[in-house]
Amino acid sequence: MSVVPARRAWVRGRARRRGALAWVRWGLLLGGLLLGGLLGAGGCMAVPTVDTTEPAPLAVGESREVVLEALRLDVAGYEQVLTRADLLALPRETRRKLWLYDLDLRGEAGEQRLIDHALAAIRATDPTDASLGQAERNMVRLLNMTPANADLSGTPMANLLNLAPQVGIAAPEVLAESMGIEVDAPFLGGEALAGSLVDNVISSHPNARRRPAPVSDAHPDGTAPVPKGHLPVTLEDVATGLETLSQTYGPYVAPGETHPGFVSGATKADMLEPGFFMAVRANANALPFKGCDLSHAAAGSVTSIGKESTPLFDFSDPNWITIVGVVEKPAVTEMQFTIVEAPGFVKAGDSALPLPMGNGPVWHLPAWSLERVVADAGLRAFQERTWSKSWALGADPKPLFEVTLREGWMQLRSKGDIGAPPPPLYIWDLMGLVAQTRLHDGPDPEAPSVDAIPEGQASVTFTLRDIPIGVTHDQINASIQANLEADPSSLVSVAAQILDQSAGAPDFYYVRPLWNAAEQGDWLLFVLPDDVAGAPTYATPGFFADSALTQPIHSQRSVEGDTSHLKVRVSPGQTFYCADQVGGAFRVDVLAKPSLARVRLRVTRVR
Repeated sequence: MSVVPARRAWVRGRARRRGALAWVRWGLLLGGLLLGGLLGAGGCMAVPTVDTTEPAPLAVGESREVVLEALRLDVAGYEQVLTRADLLALPRETRRKLWLYDLDLRGEAGEQRLIDHALAAIRATDPTDASLGQAERNMVRLLNMTPANADLSGTPMANLLNLAPQVGIAAPEVLAESMGIEVDAPFLGGEALAGSLVDNVISSHPNARRRPAPVSDAHPDGTAPVPKGHLPVTLEDVATGLETLSQTYGPYVAPGETHPGFVSGATKADMLEPGFFMAVRANANALPFKGCDLSHAAAGSVTSIGKESTPLFDFSDPNWITIVGVVEKPAVTEMQFTIVEAPGFVKAGDSALPLPMGNGPVWHLPAWSLERVVADAGLRAFQERTWSKSWALGADPKPLFEVTLREGWMQLRSKGDIGAPPPPLYIWDLMGLVAQTRLHDGPDPEAPSVDAIPEGQASVTFTLRDIPIGVTHDQINASIQANLEADPSSLVSVAAQILDQSAGAPDFYYVRPLWNAAEQGDWLLFVLPDDVAGAPTYATPGFFADSALTQPIHSQRSVEGDTSHLKVRVSPGQTFYCADQVGGAFRVDVLAKPSLARVRLRVTRVR
């Protein structure tokens, strides 16, 4: 469905629902004004006034009274629409913490995904393109190297294969049959190389291994693991068109761990249509909790969104979330992909042990290094290759030379005077030697050693344009909905900010559970950083029996499902002590209740 018809249909339904809700709101407002007028002086109508003057801070020894009330206006199926502009208006940290889905980079059963399309684009690049650096030109030629066009000069195979034509043997035939590929097939096959790039370069980045998650017993550090071969996508990534990728997956430096990154420069993606919007239906108490600002002995508000025992979202409603305007086939319109070379030349191993890869020093390199990527691609492609063949000259039954492979371990034997065969080695070590040699070639193919690239300076960066991500909007929408239903807590946090009801700077707030709740009575809950703008922190949070704040009387028992806040049940005649966020100490006396859903407190500053 296109954005415009979908938007119109959604707006018509939303208008009908909001029309009914508007009547409720106007009725309550008019009823409140009428009641206030009738109860005013002399029973005459009076225009209500609002005192917006902030009270002065309490002085030591000064007392004031504060009345907190617990009122409710439960709204079911309230719909909130979010455009791209609305999403970008949210705090960046909020957008970064809302994980939406994990992007599969490889796919399954032959599906072509982002990394497959990227490799195909690099292979299709003209190696003579003047915009490419020499290392990039060499890399394009390397990716397109086949048995038919292989240049093995400077490697252990060179002498033997140069002599092969002299005795009637085609060198491309030897290479192709040895590796079990066609003569014109690339050595670095797409599937093996794609898997190596994803697992070694991309998935080794710390930001690709963990994604944001709400803090919980299962995720105490606020992160969760990402399946290998995937990239986590957050609301920030989607809202900015993947402009975040160069920051997220650029160089990473932390104690005990570094990564050179694999994305550099500007990144852009075609993901959202101009009319994109997301609509969410919520069930909530439309009125905030009332709280007390100790410093001023003044009432304030704490948002009730996400703090109710009733779930904010009804997942039995298939339309609890509606996402319209994700482009049908998202694509990366521009991205610079980088692979970094190790600083020195890496020799081949000289032993088949330890199985299955041998003792080559390449396996001790960081996973993200180019040499390791090539070796791992070879291991993936040829680790099960077992094969042997011998070649003879004419009718002579004695073979001139033979090649034997046993699970990738290659041995070449020659007869007579046709050259010295290289020592046994694994195919992936041979591929690594070829790759390192060709990657450093100079600009003249006839004299590759002239102006050759020094070791450690052949890192490659390709600018990729218009690369399909490989997933459809339906797949993205389904993944987002399923993930948010499985763990809606991040979306609840976003909803609390979008529907923010908070005001002032209360230090604790008043909750009176519903009549049928297990925890009856009047409860005061000490605020957490997410409750109040500015994320206040306290040296001594909670409720205490003494002015020194050493005898806590609070607990974290469940009240309407909340087990996070420090809380205390209060009753008339009770006295307790609290501190504000700047270290002031206050005595709070619980006075006679004005009504069932109100508490009256006397706040005295003691220091």
